[in-house]
Amino acid sequence: MRVAIVGTGFGGLSAATAAEKYGLEIVQVGPPRFEYLPSLAKILSGRRRPEDLAVKPSFRWDLVPEKALKVIEEGNKVKVVTEGEVIEADYAVLAPGSEPWMPVQGVLPLYRVSHAREIKRRLDEIGEGARIAIVGSGLVGLEAAGELAWTREAGLTDYEIFILEGAPELAPTLPCKKVRPLIAKLLKKHKIKYYLNTLVSKVEDGKVISKDGKEFDADLVIWAAGVQGPSLEVPCATKARRGFIEVDEYLRAKGCKRIYVAGDASSSKSLKMAEEAMRHGWYAILHMIKEKKEPYEPFLTAQNTICFISLGPKDGVSVIRRTAIPGRLAPLVKDVLEKMMISMAKRAKMRPPIPV
Repeated sequence: MRVAIVGTGFGGLSAATAAEKYGLEIVQVGPPRFEYLPSLAKILSGRRRPEDLAVKPSFRWDLVPEKALKVIEEGNKVKVVTEGEVIEADYAVLAPGSEPWMPVQGVLPLYRVSHAREIKRRLDEIGEGARIAIVGSGLVGLEAAGELAWTREAGLTDYEIFILEGAPELAPTLPCKKVRPLIAKLLKKHKIKYYLNTLVSKVEDGKVISKDGKEFDADLVIWAAGVQGPSLEVPCATKARRGFIEVDEYLRAKGCKRIYVAGDASSSKSLKMAEEAMRHGWYAILHMIKEKKEPYEPFLTAQNTICFISLGPKDGVSVIRRTAIPGRLAPLVKDVLEKMMISMAKRAKMRPPIPV
């Protein structure tokens, strides 16, 4: 059996590792480097270099280092169309990740290593006294603010940092309600201002302008206000809001029979986190070869949350189900996870830490 795997991130490498374990023929389509996205904010502070987080896996199977444009299901085969060739397989696992959702011009997204590199370059260009607006108070926005605040506390910069959040509360996408008052206290502690009910409508002439006409001076605007589904075309599939690919209870693309979807590209109810992407990829292979027949059961959901939000190297919030714990635990755990997962990625032996 030949399986085409689109993507070289958490879901794609996990699917490839499972496929290798069960003796499938593999062709992987995507960038030749794996990017450790959970640590992107560390590039902004200089605690990580871009090359620290973009590593080349030791692929033991065919790699087509091109972008997949379209995946077609034809009878009992699938075809992955790239910029330069057409790859035929019996099944496909799609794990291309998501893409920044950016309805506003003049902002810098923070989603890939290249984005973090460009933001760091711009910050260095502007200088130590930069006024930095961060749009969105989700995980990415909070960690970016925390890393930049740490540079000020360490005496490296004199950044003025503020967060603009369109919702009436901080961290609206984080399911644990107890985390919000803790985050507010930590932002105050680290002298990070925030403004709620502030929907950004445009950026021009060094100002961020909200929908209700408020203006904020900013030398640089970091966009961390959400993602959308991949631009990958899948004719047999249906797409949900913002272009995420809808999946059935077995993680197959709805409307398709031989195409599975793993990670952030999926509309799965599980949280969009690395651990779930890895579980998706592994499960897809197990279901494909009939080792798993029962529906996929997500581990990390709104009701069962485990996440770690670091605000620099010495502070943060750990969310474990309905409990929120402030302090150094979050950055310590994230450092351990970073080392472990980058090591797995280099060896191209990515297994989910939570079994499927």
